[in-house]
Amino acid sequence: MEKFNLGIDIGGTFIKYALMDKQYRIKDKWKIETIKYDTADEFYDYICSNIKLIDEIDVIGISAPGLIDKDSNVKSYAAPNVAIMYGTNINDEIKKRTHKKVSSINDAKSAGLCEFEIGNAKGSKSSAFLIIGTGTGGCICDENGVVYGKDAFAGEFHNMPFVNDEIGGLDKMGDYASMTGLINIYNSKADMDEQVQYGYEVCKKYLDGNKIAELSVDEWIINIVAQLIVITVFYNPEVICIGGGISEEDWFINKVEEQYKKTCIEYLEADFITTKIDRCKYNNDANILGAIINASIKK
Repeated sequence: MEKFNLGIDIGGTFIKYALMDKQYRIKDKWKIETIKYDTADEFYDYICSNIKLIDEIDVIGISAPGLIDKDSNVKSYAAPNVAIMYGTNINDEIKKRTHKKVSSINDAKSAGLCEFEIGNAKGSKSSAFLIIGTGTGGCICDENGVVYGKDAFAGEFHNMPFVNDEIGGLDKMGDYASMTGLINIYNSKADMDEQVQYGYEVCKKYLDGNKIAELSVDEWIINIVAQLIVITVFYNPEVICIGGGISEEDWFINKVEEQYKKTCIEYLEADFITTKIDRCKYNNDANILGAIINASIKK
């Protein structure tokens, strides 16, 4: 009987699971709430206790937030609920509990690998991926796949710096281009009784014609395009795919693409730029698909 591959996407809010066949077709998927534990052992026990059909699984691919090196060591802290993973080796922890072959990859790099292999960057010799969520994740690929860099830090687009005169030093571009950035921009302009907690609230107001939301979204789009321009200047890939829930919205992709082309001409004075702006094809499933693809490649 053909065995399945299991993908696990560890997030700050949910941990998602998917059983797939060898053609990357999802046969079953489920998710559980991400619970904050006091020890890494408890956290990994929780992850593995929710795996189904363990005897029918061939390999396990893990997608997780934070800086993860090629040996699956977690080198940075991520969201509070998963911060306990810092300093652990994901492959070792999952393998000793499941006795399966395990491969791990950063979540944004996982999404990039998915798009490179079977998505909207398939066939490209150079591609980049900007994943917009609470922060902004990223990934770079060449014709061989994901480019990690010496310390697995390549593509950490959230940390691209700029000189912020207001704070008198360097600031991170991702703080202004993320959904959190959109919320902060809107709340800085709105009255107290109009404050929002979530980015989708600003987007709804924008689509309803709210003037403050329109100004906020326009400013936010410029911030996103600033990141895309930096990517273009240092890599000039064939395509930059944008991921995250917001990328499913046509109005958003259209505005980003329009502003990108305008900025290339007006700021870079480079009307010859042909880098394509696109969305990620496998948005909600990209992390899990990429995790399984990564595990299959390394099998």
